[in-house]
Amino acid sequence: MATQKTHKNICSIQVNALTFNPKCFSTLGMFFYISRFKMIRLFSFCFVVFLAGAFNLVGQTTNKEAEDALAKGIKAYENNKVEAAIKLYNKAIKLDPDFAEAYYNRGEANSYQEKYPEALADYNKAIELNSKYSMAYYGRGNVNSQLEQYPEAIKDFTKAIKLDSKNALFYNDRGFAYSALKKHAEAIEDYTKAIELDADDANAYYNNRGDAYSAIKKFVEAVEDYTNAIKLDPKDSSAYSSRGDVYSELKKLPEALADFNKAIKLDPKDVMGYVGRGGVYWKQAIGFESVEDLDKAKAKASEALVDFNKAIKLDPKYSKAYGRRGEVYRTQQKVSEALADFNKAIELDPENPDFYILRGGVYEIQEKGPEALADYTKAIELRPDDKSYLSRGMAYDSLKKVPEALADYTKAIELDPNNVGYYIFRGRANFALKKYPEAIADFTKSIEIDPKSAGVYNLRGIANHELKKYPEAIADYTKVIELNPKNAGVYNLRGAANYALKNYAEAIADCTKAIEIDPKNVIAYDNRGKAYKALEKNKEAEEDFAKAKALEK
Repeated sequence: MATQKTHKNICSIQVNALTFNPKCFSTLGMFFYISRFKMIRLFSFCFVVFLAGAFNLVGQTTNKEAEDALAKGIKAYENNKVEAAIKLYNKAIKLDPDFAEAYYNRGEANSYQEKYPEALADYNKAIELNSKYSMAYYGRGNVNSQLEQYPEAIKDFTKAIKLDSKNALFYNDRGFAYSALKKHAEAIEDYTKAIELDADDANAYYNNRGDAYSAIKKFVEAVEDYTNAIKLDPKDSSAYSSRGDVYSELKKLPEALADFNKAIKLDPKDVMGYVGRGGVYWKQAIGFESVEDLDKAKAKASEALVDFNKAIKLDPKYSKAYGRRGEVYRTQQKVSEALADFNKAIELDPENPDFYILRGGVYEIQEKGPEALADYTKAIELRPDDKSYLSRGMAYDSLKKVPEALADYTKAIELDPNNVGYYIFRGRANFALKKYPEAIADFTKSIEIDPKSAGVYNLRGIANHELKKYPEAIADYTKVIELNPKNAGVYNLRGAANYALKNYAEAIADCTKAIEIDPKNVIAYDNRGKAYKALEKNKEAEEDFAKAKALEK
């Protein structure tokens, strides 16, 4: 359990189709986070301040002593005297074994103490005694959520909703169960309903819907929800942290940094705030490109490590902090430290695919190909998305297992057909397998998506060259030169294509340009010598061959 956040809620309790709204005390918001993609788990413990004898309904009692024991038990529970409350609930049940309210409240107390089998037994008994007891279904649903039995939890919350369709909390917690099953559309629908029913006290619901939007990368909507949560509770540090995470995803680093600073100011023990702020510092560090900014980059990386270390000190079981710190260590070439952090992250959260991808990258640095492949394969098992397949494809590539790499790149493209890089990787794999038409098709697709990549025109030009499609190759090399006129190598390539077409004058001009850019370019002298020789300019040819030979020494 990484962080805790409390929200107020009014619980509407229905018994036998009669609804009333007693004061309901609830602690909401035990939040757990899984990887670079965050998910909230919201568990609610509501218990009733019951007006003894107010209603004579199914599952209640006519036994005055039992009523008194229940009332005293609720009072003890309000005062955090849970064991005393359970003893009083036991007394009430002993006095009246058919007292559904007593079973329900004991279930709440057992659930609070994480005695889930006992809690389930109590909720089951309460439901057996009163099949229309919405709060008993709700309580059982929360226990099933805690046990990660989400389909069963959804059934319970759905039953509670059928009995009391006006209780916002029921929709909220069913939304959580849907989120846990990655049914984010259903979750968003439930959170929206909760907000409609309880707009003035919807801080938790906005936070939860914001997380659901964030999970499906609807970041604009997520920002709006977190902003609404902040308006309802300006002291909600976690809402600032969550909004900061989204701003970071949107590459709005100043806004993200301001939110994380605010979260930490509101709650100096906000683990998410430190991890988020550390992440911003790290993005700033790797954003510096010039050598002159090296010291600034190092300073930002140091700030990031300070925040990750602080988060780990506050919560040694927060896996994301280890994952983030490991990324910094890896870039600093502290491979052993990075590996230790990724191992710890996986130990704490073995279902997070990002940690396996990160550790796989370290194994590749250590030239442990089989271990890297195993990690990427595990990531695919956990989350068969494009990034996982790309990572494994690249690992196969480095091991010269090109057919396997090709299959993974193809899968990545199927999952994200608009990613320029994936076509480039597959094109290069096809090229390595001498599947030049397929390589050309991939490079062409990449150019359609991003027509300003000189490197891709170059690759397609080489593939056309291999197929002896020299005019097409020349057209591609010319495009590269337009985009990057200082590339000596591409002049060499265009010169070679012109030579193949017996355009010797053009070949000589290209090689001469390559030499102007790079006076020590051996290939350019050698190729120009061949072109001169083809034109029977033997003196110039011999001079170029001699220069090439001298440069090779």
